[in-house]
Amino acid sequence: MGVRFARGRTFGLGAAAIVACSAVGEEARLGTGSQTEVRLIEEVVTTAMKKGAAQSAQDVAVAVRVFAERALAERHVTDLQDLGFATPNVALDGVGTAKGIANFTIRGQGIAGSIPSIDPTVGVFVDGVYLGITYGVIVDMLDLEAVEILRGPQGVLFGRNVTGGAVLLRSRRPSGEPSAQATVRLETGPEWRFAGSFERPLVAETLAMRVSGSYRDDAGWFDNPGSATPGHGAEAAWVVRPVFTWQPADGMEVTVIHEQGRTHADGPASQNRHRLDGFDIFFDETGYADIAWRHLVIEAQRGGEAARNRFANVFGWRTVEHDSLTDTDSTGSAVFHTAADLAQEQISNEVRYSRLLAGGGEVTLGAYFFRQKLRHRELRYFRQNWGAPYGGDQEQYTGGLFLNADLHLGSAWALTIGGRYTVEEKDVRVATSGLGGCSAATDRCRFDFIDGDRWRSFTPKVGLRRWFDDAQLYAQYAKGFRSGGYNLRNTSPRGSPGPFDAEQQDSFEVGLKAEIARGHARLNLAAFRNEIDGMQRQVLSLDQTAGGVQITANTADGTIEGFEAELVAALGAAVTLSAFLGYADGRYDRVYYDLTGDGSTLGDERLDLPRLAPLTWGFEGAYARKFGGFGRIAVRLSLAYRDGSAFTDDNSGVLNAGRMLDASVRYSPSEALEFALYGRNLGNEARWEADVDLSALVESTFSPLREGRVVGLEMRLRR
Repeated sequence: MGVRFARGRTFGLGAAAIVACSAVGEEARLGTGSQTEVRLIEEVVTTAMKKGAAQSAQDVAVAVRVFAERALAERHVTDLQDLGFATPNVALDGVGTAKGIANFTIRGQGIAGSIPSIDPTVGVFVDGVYLGITYGVIVDMLDLEAVEILRGPQGVLFGRNVTGGAVLLRSRRPSGEPSAQATVRLETGPEWRFAGSFERPLVAETLAMRVSGSYRDDAGWFDNPGSATPGHGAEAAWVVRPVFTWQPADGMEVTVIHEQGRTHADGPASQNRHRLDGFDIFFDETGYADIAWRHLVIEAQRGGEAARNRFANVFGWRTVEHDSLTDTDSTGSAVFHTAADLAQEQISNEVRYSRLLAGGGEVTLGAYFFRQKLRHRELRYFRQNWGAPYGGDQEQYTGGLFLNADLHLGSAWALTIGGRYTVEEKDVRVATSGLGGCSAATDRCRFDFIDGDRWRSFTPKVGLRRWFDDAQLYAQYAKGFRSGGYNLRNTSPRGSPGPFDAEQQDSFEVGLKAEIARGHARLNLAAFRNEIDGMQRQVLSLDQTAGGVQITANTADGTIEGFEAELVAALGAAVTLSAFLGYADGRYDRVYYDLTGDGSTLGDERLDLPRLAPLTWGFEGAYARKFGGFGRIAVRLSLAYRDGSAFTDDNSGVLNAGRMLDASVRYSPSEALEFALYGRNLGNEARWEADVDLSALVESTFSPLREGRVVGLEMRLRR
């Protein structure tokens, strides 16, 4: 794997410290190294094309943003939400219902609920393994080689549930050399975190080990005068990950990754927007979220970067347990509280074969298998009464075959063709609230709905690329789909748990990736149009006996189109400036389900699509310089903006617009030691993760808040 500078040289991935469109490079300069000379923009690689060898992010016909190890450290990233304002047309938010549940949106495509059986529009992959549910996605990360955010459907290589895009996390592997590092962080809250790793060879040039771990303790950022314990937002989390790499022969490598972690946190800091603003909250139930996860990844590869034939096999196993209690009514009275308990287990395997073709092309063939079991139970306290537990069980199987071919047509043109055939089967048993019911003591349920269904889909892709001296143009068509399925949270006897059909999408994209100013600047442009049939929505209504009712259905057809621009430039030897701009416009073409609950679809096509923020932009400046024997100083300042958007389908709930102002100053007296002073959300802007108007039940809203201004100190040691 390698990092390539703009003019084509290749270096080891471990040397990469920064990403295109990110902060400054590691003193990469032209000429003699004078402080006044201009350097080339440094660039990291992506593994998103699954070709068995990493590629320059500028060489792939995908709108991708890569955050390498150094870029993650400079942003003091704890979880994926810390990257939520860093990329055009991307929002990496939580659902707000409880800690750890993702509601990611890319190019206006996202979900707005915490039903575990509802598949996302943005797939998350850890070391090549798809995470089957949105629960347990937003947890503490550590010791990552890179985070890649792919915008646009990735159905050929990644399968279903990536109609908006994909987020790829890659753990750092052993290098084969002894090393160790540790980071201590203290933030306002107060919060402190320790993270460390060490590695050593176990058998010279054959077997190596790397072990990473972290522990974080947060006393809580918020004040809640409605609770017996006014401080709110407390959280304790730990993660440990051993990684083993075995090279039994030249060109063959086996990597084993095991991760285990646990998080215990307060419930959401939910605000009643009818009566409060800013960061003020007042509710009686502190609540909690308890998350435990384990996973095992075994990755085997044969054939190195120069090999004509390459084989790869990725096996994954993962379990997640998630328990929570939430004050849904957000008031000082016990009106509407929700408890939930989830257990998930998944197993998957993907095998791939890649072959280099004469003339520089490449063909990749693959097969994929996935099995998942879900058990979900809920319990609601509504108007001074705990109802009976309800929920459901789901078992699913997914199989897929895929092919992707890059065919070079001479020295300047390339044709990409590919396709994936997927078969998916889901079997469910549902205990509807008020009809069935489950025993809290034995977990046995009287299931009133038992069903199963199967979906088949073929998702093709075709693209054309044209290379120039310092640029490439590309145009492509791709089809994607979200899985059909069932609603395990059936709270109304009048609503059916399903099945609902798969959501289909046709996507068109054109793009430009260019090196300008002789390699000292980079400009990436993309324009897209997504035509979506059978939009899956969790339509929310309020019921005087059941509380909130979420019906999952195919509600409409719609179109989302927009563009993205990213620019990064090196000014002199010490300054890097970057900027991005994203715009997305969406509309309903046809609505065939009552989105507002008024008994008619008339006028519903004029509603805004939920979770579609029309405008996103960001600017970043970075300065880094060595001062002789004094050491190195680096300064980073960034400002990003995201428009507001509708949260619910009837547009009664909204996500507010917001700006994110971050800054940091880092001082390194030596290569082994670094100190940092940093701040996030320095403008102290309040942002909601969700927004549901509860006026039909109680004069309140469910509007969980993210933290405001955070200032921190960090010390990093390496040897």
